[in-house]
Parts: sequence; C-alpha cells; structure tokens
Amino acid sequence: MRRRYRWRAGKIVHYWDEVFDLAQLGQSSSLDEHSAFIASLGTERTGRMQDVLSTIQADQDAIIRSSSAGALVVDGGPGTGKTVVALHRAAFMLYSDARLKSQRGRVLVVSPHDSYSSYVADVLPNLGEEDVLVSTLQQMVPCNSELAPEDGQLSLIKGTMSMVDAVRQAVEVFEQPPATSLSIDTGWGRVRVDPADWSAAYSMIDQQTPHNENRMALKEALIDLLVPRIAESEQEMFQVRRSLEAASELDTWMDEYWPVIEPENLLRALYRTPELLSYCAPGLEPAQREALLRAPAADGWTEADLPLLDAARCFLGDPRSESLRLAERREQERAAAQVRDVVVDLIASADDLEDLSSQLRNADLQEQLVSQLAADETAVDLSAGPFSHVIVDEAQDLSDAQWAMVLRRCPSGSLTIVGDRAQCVSGFAESWTQRLARAGISNIRVSELRINYRTTAQIMGAAAVVIREELPDANIPVSLRTDGLPVLRARPAELRQILDRWLVQNPQGVAAVIGHSDVRPSSRVSVLSPDQAKGLEFDLVVVYRPEDFGQGLGGAVREYVAMTRATAELVILTERPGPGI
Repeated sequence: MRRRYRWRAGKIVHYWDEVFDLAQLGQSSSLDEHSAFIASLGTERTGRMQDVLSTIQADQDAIIRSSSAGALVVDGGPGTGKTVVALHRAAFMLYSDARLKSQRGRVLVVSPHDSYSSYVADVLPNLGEEDVLVSTLQQMVPCNSELAPEDGQLSLIKGTMSMVDAVRQAVEVFEQPPATSLSIDTGWGRVRVDPADWSAAYSMIDQQTPHNENRMALKEALIDLLVPRIAESEQEMFQVRRSLEAASELDTWMDEYWPVIEPENLLRALYRTPELLSYCAPGLEPAQREALLRAPAADGWTEADLPLLDAARCFLGDPRSESLRLAERREQERAAAQVRDVVVDLIASADDLEDLSSQLRNADLQEQLVSQLAADETAVDLSAGPFSHVIVDEAQDLSDAQWAMVLRRCPSGSLTIVGDRAQCVSGFAESWTQRLARAGISNIRVSELRINYRTTAQIMGAAAVVIREELPDANIPVSLRTDGLPVLRARPAELRQILDRWLVQNPQGVAAVIGHSDVRPSSRVSVLSPDQAKGLEFDLVVVYRPEDFGQGLGGAVREYVAMTRATAELVILTERPGPGI
C-alpha cells in the first residue's frame, strides 16, 4: 500500500491510498478510486469474478512491462483503463529503461486538451516534472492569436502529409542559387562573387541544418572563399573578413536568394500564392488547392494550421539565428580580449613566471575561460524534444501532420499509443497497423483491453446502439458493473431541474453537461463539448441535445463519447422521439 498526498500552499489538502496487494484492500478507509473499485469487485466471491480480476491484472501488467522498443498500441473502449495503464507503463520505464534511469532522456505525454492534462497530472504515479512533460499539441506550437474555427473538410486537407511535404518544398524554393554576380568593395580592393562561388560555398555547409540557421553558415563559407583573394597578410585577412561580414551588398544579395523567413510568412505565402502552392503540393487535387487559397489565413490561424507551422519552424529554424550568432561572436571576442588582458596582468605580477606562463598560455584553458565568460543563456523550448519516449492519448484523432509533429520529437520511435477507433470523429476504417504505417511509424504492436470496469452495462448498452448504427464493427468493451441505474431520457427544458435535484441528492461527486447549453460551470458541474470531454469521467453526465452534434459518423461518435463519460448516471436531453420522452 502507498499513501499519496496533495499539497497546496504548504498544506496537505487531500490524501488517498493506493493498494497493490489485493490482501490489503480492506485495511484502508481512504482508497483511491481505482483501488476502491477493485475492493468492491472483491466482495463478490464468485469464481467468475476472481477470474476476471486476474485477467485484468495480467493484461494490464503485460502492457506495462512490454518493451519500450517501437510503438505499442493500447487499444480499448471507454472505461478499460487504457490511460492509467499507459501512465503506469511510463513509470515502469522510468525505473527500468537505462536511457530514462540515467536521465539522458525524457518522457512526453501528449494529451487531447487542457482539462485532460490536469487529470493526467493527478494520475501520474511518482513521475517528477524534470522527467515527464504533459502537453497538448496546441501548446507545443506558440501562437499569439486566438485560434479561429475552420471547415472540417479544409482541416482534413491541412492534416495530410502532402501539406507537410509542401511546407518542406516551399523552404527549398527560397534556397535558389543566384543568376548574377556581385562585386563588393572591401577597402582592400573589390572582390567578385559569382554563382560558382555560391555553389562551392553551398557544398561546404550541412544540408540538414534548418534554412535560417544555415544562412549564416553559407555566408561564412562564401567569405572563407573570398578573403584569400585580396588579403595579403594574416592581419589583413582578419580585417577583410570583418569588412565582408559588414558588407550591405552581400546581405542584400543573400536576402534575394536565401532570405530569413518567419514560419508564419512561409505558410501565408503557400495559402496566398497559387503558383507556389501548385509547385509545392502537386499531390493535391485542384479543388483542394482552391479551397486552401480561399482560406482566410489573414483572419487568424486554425488548429489544423498548427502542425504546419510546427513543420515550418522545424525546416526553417530560428529566424533570429544570424543576429544571435553575430552577437555571440562579438561577445566571445570581447571575452577573449578580456582574458588576454587578465593573462598579461598575471604574467607581469607572478613570482614563478615560467610555471604560470606555461599554464596560462595553454589554449584549452583560455578557451574554457572564454566560454565561461560568454555563456549563452537562451531559453530552451522544453516541448521541442527530443524525448526518449512519447505517450499519445486519444491517438485515434491525430492527423498525419500531427503524427509528424510527434515523430519529430521522438527520433527513437519509442511510443505508447492509446486510443479507440470507435471514438474517431473523422472515421477510422483502417487497422491500427495500417493507419500508423501510413503516418511513418514502424515496429508496431497492438494490445487490446476488452473489460470495462468504469461504465455500467446499462449505459454501455445504450451507447452501443448509437455507435453501431454508423460503425457496426465498433469494439464495445464488456461492462463488469451490471447493477447501474437505467438511462433517463427527457426534454432539454428539464436540464436545470435535473441538475439541481442531483446536486441535492449527491453531496459529493461531479457532473458534466455535454453539449451547447446556457448552464454555467461550477466546482461540481462542468460544461463541455464532446471533444472537450474526451478522456474524462463524471458521476453524472447530461448529454444535451445530441441531435446538434452532427450527422452521420461524426455525430454518432460525439454522442457515443459523451454518453460513455458517465460512471453512475446518464441523462439524455433531446427533442428526438424515443423511449421515456
């Protein structure tokens, strides 16, 4: 047994017990929800129930202890405990995986929304903040403006790998060799730069370095080629180099053929320039390109734009890199001059001149002193990675472009992928292996959890009818709890009355109204959309006007997700005809 505490402002505000040995289940009055539920199951002493408990433990334990190599899919319907299993798997790997034990790697948990992140932060067992980062995909991409709504079909286009490839191709468009030569006056004579010099310099730089960061490397390679042509001494070489670095003609020339580009400007150029979009995204249909060109990018970015902005940042690099490197070089030169002055003073005043001189003239020592004086304190983006392992929850909803975001942060390909194909709003006809392979993921293993120990059979039975009308092969887990309350159906006008009555009858517990209503949230009542409710659970769920959730598969999935958030009571408020209305 383990007792856990939650602190706030230096005080214990809550505590609970976690039980790992079934023999200890009756020894605590403060069990956490998972342990308390196992305890309630344990009171039914039938052979069947004991077999089920053993099966749950064996299935979950196998997932937790599975190898960290490759991608492990934890597939399970509502209430199967897949999220908790994935988080315990992370805890197990932190203590058993050599890369994580030595703190050479970190773990990233990708959550679908902020409310879910808060929930996960409470569930994570024994994970320190230095080792685990919990973040939504949206939080990984800095965006200064509020996200705008967008048509669903347009979001699907932006989520394709064709658009990620288009961003990469657009960067290469701005890396074209010059068609003309350039003459620069250095003060020691004029020097000519022609396209052949550009090509020679280009061959000297690392092609994998991002565009903006490579601009400085390209400029330095050009200068390396030009300096010996006019400098006649070592002193002149230094002065000519500084003259070329400051030459506005060279900067203007580079601005034309290798400009510094902001990620947002690159994506806007794609959306606003038909010729550029056609060249960079030949795999898109003409109608798809027309839809993108009509998208009001100037009015604000959408959620579907964020993975493309992330790709642009990856391919472009920091647009400030050139100015930062110049500033760093000036600081290093200042620090080097300062070190030389210190060395001269020490040598002049030292008693043992020979010993001190041999030490201070050592190049390694001087370089160490310079690096300490000119240390770079630039803030690090923690969500940029790399991570040794990534857990992706509600993974059925990720687009190809979002998967590319994840894979850029996890070069090892070590993933725990948690999801349920039946909860994918856009449809999930493929198998997990087919879907993930299309996203560029290899070495895939799939483990299934089929027992629902959260949602009652009454609730799951009603939810199964909804989803199987649109998805006949949906994987519906088997509920252990068969003693639940019947599902109540009523009119939307009864919402306030139902909530007030439940709050009075239930001094503890939390409720959620899922759907667009005029109810204000409180400490015990959450008001959410179906998408915001994913991954969460509540004692009472009121599904408000599910007929407004959309038509076809998307509407059915949203209603299914909303219904299965309930652990005890489910109320459906609708104008649709049906039993109980």
